[in-house]
Amino acid sequence: MNTKKFNYQKFISKLVSFAPRQLEGESKACDFLISVLKENSILFLLQKFKVAIPLTQNVSLLADGKRVKCEGCSFLSGEIKNNDVVISSLLSSSICQEISSISFNPRCEGISLKNYYFAPAICVSYKDISKIVKAKKIVGNVQVEKVSHQSANILVGNAKNPKAIFFAHYDSIKKGAIDNASGVAVMMRVVLEKPEILKNNLFVFSGAEELSYDKPIYWGSGFRAFELKYQKLIDGAKKIIVIDCVGNDPTIVITDPSIVILAFPVKNLHKITKKTEIVTASLDKLMSVYHSDLDDGRGMGMNYLDEAFALLAKKAV
Repeated sequence: MNTKKFNYQKFISKLVSFAPRQLEGESKACDFLISVLKENSILFLLQKFKVAIPLTQNVSLLADGKRVKCEGCSFLSGEIKNNDVVISSLLSSSICQEISSISFNPRCEGISLKNYYFAPAICVSYKDISKIVKAKKIVGNVQVEKVSHQSANILVGNAKNPKAIFFAHYDSIKKGAIDNASGVAVMMRVVLEKPEILKNNLFVFSGAEELSYDKPIYWGSGFRAFELKYQKLIDGAKKIIVIDCVGNDPTIVITDPSIVILAFPVKNLHKITKKTEIVTASLDKLMSVYHSDLDDGRGMGMNYLDEAFALLAKKAV
């Protein structure tokens, strides 16, 4: 990597090449980030932790005997025997979390694995919803294996008494260009091009953000692993900044507690909500590619990434 001319496209394409960044793909992404840091003589700490990840082995769906393209989106194996529960994935995953269902993202043309459920569940494209709803017989099956995985958080900068802590997760569901190779790229550029910032700030490239068997909040496991070991750092920091899904629109900062808890679901969030910020972009545009193979970099603007970079550098204490 050239620290003078950070190449967003090359960096993000490399991360996307490991997709889905779960299990082996996540490990490859972690190794890549470490290699970039080493090539640029940036010191780091590695926090390894165990997590269980759902691995879909087989999934099928028949509507009146006709095969419907689908993917699994559940932590458990089992059958779906009817179309009684067909649900928009834009609704909270807490709805029907333990009821077998067929879900779809009405804003995404592809199959969007927006939510996962603690019951047999299958996701389809919204284009196939009518045939599913009209079907007299539904036969669905999903087979899931619970796999133990060693994930890692990569800590760069002041790990003793940081004034601000920045987080960006590098794992993904599907290709994950915007979610969240974009945030990782912007944060990596800050680390490489603004080394003086490392004196007072800590940057955490986090694994296992997307999926775990943690219940009821299955996402954010890597953040909680960091919290468990480094609670004092979180308490002592003046700012907690989470960068997630930038580059598809002008950068925005969200402090709304209802959004903050979705982006940074740590156990003691109530203690730090007032000092926690989410750096992101258009969530509406994100939904058109969210957790699907369409999140391949389309709609991403280098000018927006530059804008996010400038904002992060400014927010460093």
